[in-house]
Amino acid sequence: MLKKTIAALFAACLMLTGAAAAGTIFPAQRTGVDGVTRYGYLDESGRAILPYAYAQAGEFADCGLAAVENEKWQTAVIDREGHLVVPYQDAPLSVEFSDDAIAYRYADHSVYYTLTGEQTGSYAGAVGFFSDGLLLCKGPASGRYSYVKPDGSPAFDGEFTEAGVFSEGLALVRTAEGQYLVIDTEGNARYTLESGVQPSYMAIYGGDTVILSDGANQALYSLSSGKYLTEFLYKTISEFHGDVAMVQQVNRWGLIDTTGRQLIAPTYYYLSYMGDGLYAARSEDGSVAAVDANGNIAYRTSSYVGGFTELRYGLSWHGTEDGSLIFFKKNGGYYANLKNAENPAILSENVVRVTQDGRLRYINLSTGTTLSEQPDSFNLGSGITAKTVHYEKFMGYQADGTEHGWNVDFPEISGLPDGTVQKSINDAIRAFFLKGPSVTAEYEALEGSYGASVEGSVLVVWANCISGKGAGASVWNNCLAFDLRTGTQYQAGDLLVSGYMETVEQLLPDEHPIYLYSFPRMSEEGVTFYYNEYESETRRAYTESFLLTFAQLDSVLNKKSDCYQALHTPYIRSETTVAGFSDVQATHWAAGYIQTVADKGLMQGSGGLFRPDELITQAEVCATVARSLSLPEAETPMEGLPADAWYTPEVSAVEAAGLLDGLAENFQPNQPVLRADAAQLFANLLVQRGATLPDEQTVEKEIAAFQDAADIPADRRAAVVLCKQEGLFGGYADGTFQPGGSFTRAEFAKILTLI
Repeated sequence: MLKKTIAALFAACLMLTGAAAAGTIFPAQRTGVDGVTRYGYLDESGRAILPYAYAQAGEFADCGLAAVENEKWQTAVIDREGHLVVPYQDAPLSVEFSDDAIAYRYADHSVYYTLTGEQTGSYAGAVGFFSDGLLLCKGPASGRYSYVKPDGSPAFDGEFTEAGVFSEGLALVRTAEGQYLVIDTEGNARYTLESGVQPSYMAIYGGDTVILSDGANQALYSLSSGKYLTEFLYKTISEFHGDVAMVQQVNRWGLIDTTGRQLIAPTYYYLSYMGDGLYAARSEDGSVAAVDANGNIAYRTSSYVGGFTELRYGLSWHGTEDGSLIFFKKNGGYYANLKNAENPAILSENVVRVTQDGRLRYINLSTGTTLSEQPDSFNLGSGITAKTVHYEKFMGYQADGTEHGWNVDFPEISGLPDGTVQKSINDAIRAFFLKGPSVTAEYEALEGSYGASVEGSVLVVWANCISGKGAGASVWNNCLAFDLRTGTQYQAGDLLVSGYMETVEQLLPDEHPIYLYSFPRMSEEGVTFYYNEYESETRRAYTESFLLTFAQLDSVLNKKSDCYQALHTPYIRSETTVAGFSDVQATHWAAGYIQTVADKGLMQGSGGLFRPDELITQAEVCATVARSLSLPEAETPMEGLPADAWYTPEVSAVEAAGLLDGLAENFQPNQPVLRADAAQLFANLLVQRGATLPDEQTVEKEIAAFQDAADIPADRRAAVVLCKQEGLFGGYADGTFQPGGSFTRAEFAKILTLI
């Protein structure tokens, strides 16, 4: 139910979210080394406004509130400071917001709250929100509709087989006898529709217009005049958005208003509403445009793949055949282009979430900055790294048009001194994840990630995935355990004596049959057993975990087994490390560079780790440059830096030396440094040492050698060329420069040895 709940949250917020205001914040997700995905909130600079503390999180609605879930599958509503407005409640099917209310939607009732969190009522079968002081409800038992007051009492006598919400004091209903009426808030019949026709939608538009069908075609009808505003001309008339509806005549589409006046004659091959008064329109020549109700074109392209589905925060998108995403504005045409990106979600006027090069990224389109991205590797300690490998298997399309298949991450381990052992472990991990939960599950959708930990000298790797979709979907959290010294694979039976399940059964809760507790996972503390519950119509798939400590299991422990001994023996590698860093082996490609910068005191680690594969931050870059040049301390700290931050003295020294020219304004100390920005910093340094920036002709010639030259910002191009000429760093083997990419600490150590 988790995905269903949040999807509904997004849908609810979609209608209610307008242009992004100053201080826009949005939900972002991050999966940790434990395989658990958590959500927090970031602003448009990438700063964490609310921590990664939620199991799920929805976007903030216009009313300034958002719905979040905790690990117990409960849902709360928070404000922008993270304060609970509605405390955690049993998870509903969805949470919806209006301008003045919150609704928790359950299968048979809805609970309403004020925007300050006061519960106002619970209503069986509630539809929408109160309108004209009345709420439409569908009786769970009878299936009939009625209207209630805020205190839950009937607004008037009468039940209906069909009914719409009130608008401007009127509502459209169908009596038990099959008669369609328009009633007022007292239940009095104001208008009666003629027999032989029926409303296409139980809605009144503009206080007077309804859409009627004669069984074949549709027309507009005026309640007040009792006359048709159009003949039955149209095969389809959509619901009105504002005072405009889409109409289909023969096989062409156009637009009309609530009086029946044609705004755009049916000329388009296809029309769909994107939001905020804009429509996606496909023309006879195959081009697609975003047009308004007057036919004005906001954006047009003759080459697209998907998209044009929605307009959010004044922004929309479409794909291209080369795998790029083009973003365009309602009032301003082309905005930005992201290469190798898919699955976009627009989160603010400037920020989108995409999957790019297989990684989930949050990108500020106005600056080109990656605000946050899912790490592609995790340090497990003892010099062992788990690098994420992404696996996809397409299996077709579902009824709703979404892709069906596998979308799974699994780890590839590095850092073991014995290459044969490392390969055998990685082969087993890969086979485990590519096989999936079971033979039958191979034909179900599978989505999720992994967890990994080092327990003594045992590597434990587990799945954290959902197998299947919708009711019947289940958690897959089986695990593997390997001896890091030998590659031996351990099972629970290698740790516990024969017949151990009798003792385990006595220790586990008896609320579930013992055979439903599965996938035991060993650790230094004991063995954890899991109870996995299937997803239903009202509850998402979930897991309950029960740790049985070694003290509890003492009577069935085989303490002489290799498995038990390995769990209680710290893993120590036998090969030589570099500069005292336990995570940098002598065989590491950057070992020499790391030894050099460590000997010179230019780069430091922490806790005995150098973290060679982590991205180096802007503050760390400045610190290394300040140390390399022995820069004097600045007289005053750089504006905007915390006075007590470790990096403030060195960053301030770099700024005072003029090396942050062109960089200081958007300086974000804790964000990874972009390659284009690093080029600017080093170009500033090279110029101070007497180098000359290349002229425009040279820049144009050399920059053209990069396949992604168009992505290199104009104000960084000369710096990029100068760094390339001086041999500091250039492009990649594939011919790209990747200006928006970053450096690992190992890569930067190499650059430092060259300046």
